[in-house]
Amino acid sequence: MKLNIISKQRKKETLKNLKEFRKAFRTNFRKNKIYKMIEKMPLNLNKYLTKYSTGGIIKKYPEDFIVEEITEDGIVLEVGKEIGFKDEENWNGSFIHFTLEKKNWNTLDAIREIAKQTKSKRKNFGFAGTKDKFAITTQRVGCFGVSIEDLKKVNIPNITLRDFQKTNKKLKIGCLWGNRFTIKVRDVEVDKSELDNILKELSKLKYVLNYFGIQRFGSVRPITHVVGKFIVQRDFESAFYAYCGTPLPYDGEKSKEARSLVDEGKFKEALKIYPRIFYYEKRMIKYYLKHRDYKKSFNVLPPQLKSMFVNAYQSYLFNEMINERYKYGFEPLEGDILKDGLPTGALIGYNSKFADGIQGEIERDILEREGIKLEDFKIKGFGNFFGDRRPLIARIYDLEYRIDDDGYVLRFKLEKGTYATSVLREFIDKKINI
Repeated sequence: MKLNIISKQRKKETLKNLKEFRKAFRTNFRKNKIYKMIEKMPLNLNKYLTKYSTGGIIKKYPEDFIVEEITEDGIVLEVGKEIGFKDEENWNGSFIHFTLEKKNWNTLDAIREIAKQTKSKRKNFGFAGTKDKFAITTQRVGCFGVSIEDLKKVNIPNITLRDFQKTNKKLKIGCLWGNRFTIKVRDVEVDKSELDNILKELSKLKYVLNYFGIQRFGSVRPITHVVGKFIVQRDFESAFYAYCGTPLPYDGEKSKEARSLVDEGKFKEALKIYPRIFYYEKRMIKYYLKHRDYKKSFNVLPPQLKSMFVNAYQSYLFNEMINERYKYGFEPLEGDILKDGLPTGALIGYNSKFADGIQGEIERDILEREGIKLEDFKIKGFGNFFGDRRPLIARIYDLEYRIDDDGYVLRFKLEKGTYATSVLREFIDKKINI
């Protein structure tokens, strides 16, 4: 009898040890896979059009980086300025548009807070494009089911709402011409005697490489494209842990601790110490705890954020195309698909049309190298990513500079979808192998 009890206990212990071994093996396998993918996919913005550089830093203060949206009608939403948009004469009660001016807020968090104060829902608000967080920015926002009176009562630090307008038009992503940037560059690394000559040369730039900037991939944790690749591969488990877990060197201490707990499957403990700013990670973890479904946990995210992962992967592939095309130059070549006279590259999606000639070869080679197919971008239960074409270079408008005591100020305009970092990198980055 005693021997049977001992035998059963040993069997239980063996099964428990085996279960723990399998769990540890699976955890380590997944972690290694994620970190190897991150190592394999560093940000690929490494080509330049000029050999000049001033060095320096940006965004020492939010006031150093001003982004003013330019509407489809060409109106610049100037910081601190009332414009006076006219109400629609036959307003049917559908939509209210207003200008959002914010400092040190990202667009999604600002709108979430506005929705909370107006007792509305985040999904009742729309915007033409996201704006930088550590900056002063302006943009139009649209909403329905919210009164102008309630919007005027909104009181949030570093957020101002103005220029309320009654309209029948829904504000959608892409409903803008572009942005005007006013950017202070500090701590330049050249003598003042050289600075003016270098800036004169750089200000001759008419085009820049149309890279997707670091914001597309995550300014603090630049791995959004890695999460996107896992999603395209239908590996939602790795995508979940890459986004909610996976501590990285540039994470804060509390964030690292919480992410390590997530990796170990200790979700409840992670939720207790996860910093408040990681609102979306915490929502996903709570959903997973309740439903045990990695894929569906992404459905708690706002549509723009949910799409951002695959969009970031598409952007990563596009940046690769710029790097490959760099060898051949950016004058139109035989087989190119042009847009406004500029050669384009594929933003790869399920309905992508590839160019012919050299550019077509580049696009097909990248697809093959990644081991993916166009139909992989049709993701059942997650989203369909159509694909598009985007110019490989982008025009700069009204570029000017002003030298002051502690650096210089740049001002320029870019069309929608073009990143200010594409211009700034030509001015600031140290250039190798030009």
